[in-house]
Amino acid sequence: MNHLLVHLVPLTLVAFRLSGLFIFAPMITGVTIPIKVKGLLCFIMAAGMFGLVRTNVPTDVPPDFFSFAAVAIGEVVIGAVIGLLALIPVAAVQLGGVIIGQQMGLSLATVFDPSTDSESEVVAQLLMYGALLVFVLFGGLDVLFLAVAKSFTNVPIGGFLWTEHPVSALTMITGMIGSGMELALRVSTPVLGIVLIETIASGMLMKTVPQMNIMSIGFGIKVILGIGAIILSLNAINDAVGGHVTGSSRFLFAWPPLLPSPPAAGVLPNG
Repeated sequence: MNHLLVHLVPLTLVAFRLSGLFIFAPMITGVTIPIKVKGLLCFIMAAGMFGLVRTNVPTDVPPDFFSFAAVAIGEVVIGAVIGLLALIPVAAVQLGGVIIGQQMGLSLATVFDPSTDSESEVVAQLLMYGALLVFVLFGGLDVLFLAVAKSFTNVPIGGFLWTEHPVSALTMITGMIGSGMELALRVSTPVLGIVLIETIASGMLMKTVPQMNIMSIGFGIKVILGIGAIILSLNAINDAVGGHVTGSSRFLFAWPPLLPSPPAAGVLPNG
């Protein structure tokens, strides 16, 4: 029993780092998964991972509640940043769907998204689920948990530095957001091009043949052309999303970075 109690606090801290994934990470976050199920999954994964990372997990117990809270918050931040980096490609594709929906005139057609407990546009919802499928097929879930396991090598329990790691996380997230905006434009460009051509053609017809009521049929034509452009560009969208997911996986393994003088394993800070 004493042997189990010695490992209880380190195991709890490992679970705290894993719990950060359930804040932002795709597929395992959202209100569709009950909190109790998330907690059970987090504890099971922590118990399985503890045997692999125990050499980088100190057994010293923090001397007081505030020290334990500071260490726990740092662990949650590490997991949350890893989950956020994995979420950016999926969110970028969803943003591309929002742009497409607005240009097709479907911005008024919204559906309830149970994963975020909010309303979402139809095209954005469709592309988001497609991005999640690509994320799973490219091993995104495996990469998430492997990245957390590798993070114990660079930053052992209690080794989170508030003066160093948040800065590196902000730099990496900023770069990922920039590339995510590029991905959103790549996803939406085919539809934007088709809609632009249709708008120019409709304007020319309205000027040359004013008797024709283009406005009455223009909306339907725009929707049909937009859907056709999405179908024809699915292969290109798949390649773009897959390449971005693969690139983001490298970022997941690159953070948190190994600092020149990391805290020694087995030593927990006092504050």
